[in-house]
Amino acid sequence: MSIQQTVRLVVIVTTLFCLGSPLPSQAAEKLVAKVGSVPVTEYELQREQNRIMPMNATFHGGISPDKVAKIRADALQNLIDRAYKVNYALIEEIALEKGALDQRVQQIQKKYKSNREFEKATGKEGVAGVRASLYRELLALKAEQVAVAAKVTIADAEVSRFYESNKASYMRPRQFKASHILVKVDPSSNKDERDKLLKKAQDLADKAHKGEDFFNLAYYNSDDRTKFVGGDLGYFHEGQTVKEFEAALKKMQPGEISEPVKSMVGYHVIKLVEVNEPRLFTFDEVKEKIRKNLEDKMRERIYGEWMDGLKAKFVVERY
Repeated sequence: MSIQQTVRLVVIVTTLFCLGSPLPSQAAEKLVAKVGSVPVTEYELQREQNRIMPMNATFHGGISPDKVAKIRADALQNLIDRAYKVNYALIEEIALEKGALDQRVQQIQKKYKSNREFEKATGKEGVAGVRASLYRELLALKAEQVAVAAKVTIADAEVSRFYESNKASYMRPRQFKASHILVKVDPSSNKDERDKLLKKAQDLADKAHKGEDFFNLAYYNSDDRTKFVGGDLGYFHEGQTVKEFEAALKKMQPGEISEPVKSMVGYHVIKLVEVNEPRLFTFDEVKEKIRKNLEDKMRERIYGEWMDGLKAKFVVERY
């Protein structure tokens, strides 16, 4: 046997030890699935369920039985997908960096006061079982890095071509920055009530025109939640607000304060702060966003093709 064959045999034996051997014994009773030669254990499934569970819990912490069943199915599918990737790593002889597994185990051990406490926490799975599971997790990540991430490359010329072909998408419409005071009107109110509210809005507009601080007028009088920031609406684009409000803005100059403007919610006293005219975003402003979008699409395509190939190649056994 040559030196290279000996080294390869050692790597294969070590890998199989880390992956765990699904023999028909007590250990096999803890398997929920096997993909090719890679096992999926009940312990892994429980951990994956626990990882997903908090994201699905309601405010009161209750989860329906149907939701629990869905979470378990999703968790199992995640682990089966991971096992496909581990099989790929085995075939392609992809190995972890030296010390990567020990480093990952140590990160978990640090959460416990002692090694003995850590060992106790692993329960029936044991430290060896946890290490094998972590090995599969890291190997799957490494496989995806090699098979997918390393192949995602977008040339500068492609980014430039996309920009030139989609310039209309990078035209920013007219932009306003404004503040307002809202005097809210109940739709069921009568004419006398509406007239009183209109007078209140007019009085506030008059005070603003005479130089009273608009922030304070909004803070103490507005019926809108923006009162706490002095009525500040921030920046918004043409077409993002109600037509009466926008029509008033288009007649104003920065620094001007409107007369009361009626909308479906009440009367607005508007202060226009800034107007930015429509303009095309330059290539330099958007090139990194374009690159990321193109990379995401390429990554999704490569990943899908890769996983389809693995699913066609390896048999899944569910227990």
